[in-house]
Amino acid sequence: NSMLNYYQRMIVNYNASFDGGKHTLNVLGGEELRYTNRTYASNQGFGYQWDRGGVAFLDPDLLKQQIESGLSYYSMEEEFDRFVAFFATAGYSYNGTYVFNATGRYDGSNRLGKSRSARWLPTWNVSAKWNISNEHFMESTEWIDQLSLRGSYGLTASMNSSASASAKFVNENTKRPYGNEIESVITLEALENSELTWEKGHVLNLGIDIGLFNRRLDVIFDYWRRNSFDLIASLKNSAIGGTLYKYANYADMESRGYDLAIGITPIRTKNWNWKSNLTLGYTTTKITNSKNMPSIYNMINASGGNREGYPVGSLFSIQYKGLEHDTGVPLFINESGVIANSVYFQSTNLDYLKYEGPIDPEYTGGWSNTFRWQDLSLNVFLTFQAGNKIRLAPAFKTSYSELDAMSSVFFDRWMQPGDEKYTNVPSIVDVLTADGFKSKYPYNSYNYSTERVAKGDFIRLKTISLTYKVPKHYLQRTKVLSDVSLTVAGSNLWLIYADKKLNGQ
Repeated sequence: NSMLNYYQRMIVNYNASFDGGKHTLNVLGGEELRYTNRTYASNQGFGYQWDRGGVAFLDPDLLKQQIESGLSYYSMEEEFDRFVAFFATAGYSYNGTYVFNATGRYDGSNRLGKSRSARWLPTWNVSAKWNISNEHFMESTEWIDQLSLRGSYGLTASMNSSASASAKFVNENTKRPYGNEIESVITLEALENSELTWEKGHVLNLGIDIGLFNRRLDVIFDYWRRNSFDLIASLKNSAIGGTLYKYANYADMESRGYDLAIGITPIRTKNWNWKSNLTLGYTTTKITNSKNMPSIYNMINASGGNREGYPVGSLFSIQYKGLEHDTGVPLFINESGVIANSVYFQSTNLDYLKYEGPIDPEYTGGWSNTFRWQDLSLNVFLTFQAGNKIRLAPAFKTSYSELDAMSSVFFDRWMQPGDEKYTNVPSIVDVLTADGFKSKYPYNSYNYSTERVAKGDFIRLKTISLTYKVPKHYLQRTKVLSDVSLTVAGSNLWLIYADKKLNGQ
């Protein structure tokens, strides 16, 4: 691996104050340039005799076998990164009460399409803050230490590393019925898109900061909303050019949420102190425009999928409809809306899937408590999340051996006709029944059914730590040490709550 890199940055800053410091102005401008060349080279070097003077003993049949199995005997990759940015910001404050800021950037990168409109993009942000506690009418309100309102709005952008503006050619093996007929070929994976550009979003943020009762109570609240557009997603086309799907900037998404932080100090004396901090965040997303046409498998696997009208990373399930009376084989609503013992995972008809929820939690947070007595302090930290769904790990197959570690859920499996009234766990079928499945695997469908989903909510005792701070008068005798503390801590000691269906997953 080798890299040649040049980096240059220039900043000009101007600060000024007027009228005895009532008016302050801060202006900054600059530019940034990055030039990077990376080279990756590799060589398998078969037959190199390290202990015999480096003489190469190479068998042509070995090389032929390796190449036909997809081996890259040697490879060379080059990456050229060119990035330029110009930026400026200006801030004005009046008496520390009214604060205004404006920022602008102009970025260019060769990682995007060749057209100028694709490679270059201006972004901006404006914000303001009102420190109400600095107003004259607040002087008589002694119990309010801080009160301020904040707001900002701007255009942000980012590069999507999963898509390429250039045509992508990759090496792969031909699909042949026999192993001795396999050949290496170069195939087109993605068409060139000279217009591929930045993913963008307009972001609104509103916030309030409160400090009360000599800072015994602090509250910070933020509400944000983002309207994203020009998101990169796959788009099905006519296949002219060689590929059926193409990445393009066309998808849109809405997201919003809030963040809340509360700090309370119920006890604050010389020897005793108790401080409690609670944080809570809420995030939700919705894809408002996407024509990616996912398959059933894209939507039911553990990582979730993306579909218009639903959150990013949505988890869907095949609808379970009971067990067969004679065999205990599971039944489902298939891709055609018919009750059957199997589902075609490659179908793009998603009408009969059940939406379970997002795989990412909507609510996240933590609660920290610190208790101090003189030089001894104890910290207890809890974390929690809620609002997401988890696909249970696959446990059911068409056949099992003594090498399989069986799940305890098999204790509740169907064993004889009539058990379907009392359990939803399918049977372990006999060989004859399994042979009748042929290419249809009802047990694989069961793994991705509504029966194999759990809630992702949990409350966890994340850490406990006990700290002793050695008193200063002991350290003064050493004439070397100024501060020493001893801590014992434990992490992930107790999962207080989680869905029992997870069973340790």
